Amino acid sequence: MVNEELSSKSLHFVVDYVAKPAAREIVKSLEKICLQLKAQNQKQKEKVKTGKMPVKKLIKQGKGAQKIELDGEDIHLFNRLARKYGVDYAVVKDKEAGTYKIFFKAQDADAISDLVADYTRRTLGKEKGEKASVLGKLQKFKEIVASLPRKVAEKRKEQTR
Repeated sequence: MVNEELSSKSLHFVVDYVAKPAAREIVKSLEKICLQLKAQNQKQKEKVKTGKMPVKKLIKQGKGAQKIELDGEDIHLFNRLARKYGVDYAVVKDKEAGTYKIFFKAQDADAISDLVADYTRRTLGKEKGEKASVLGKLQKFKEIVASLPRKVAEKRKEQTR
């Protein structure tokens, strides 16, 4: 009898003073973690999207929109430069004319003018002189080496050593 009473009292003591407080602490810490996750989700939702976006979202921002037309086919270069300059823009392709209409915020006009200048400089640079491919250069050098007489090539190897 006494043994059973002692064991039940000790069990109640352990549960009341050890297990219950530990469980309460675990619940409190889980609640804190949930609150932190909710706060992070709200911060992510509040972020304003920048860069390339649909025209509707660009106009909804209420900053005023302007447009320019580009007839170049290298829209990927324009996208890369726009990210570099940090401009909010929207691209619409005119299927009939084959041109692109670029809409952007009115406040970004200076950045867009620099961006367009850089874009035109790079696209005109491509048209002026095509860069020779590395494989093409390698092929030319292979032909030159193959056309050299064998003895001359061997002599040069011996001299360089």
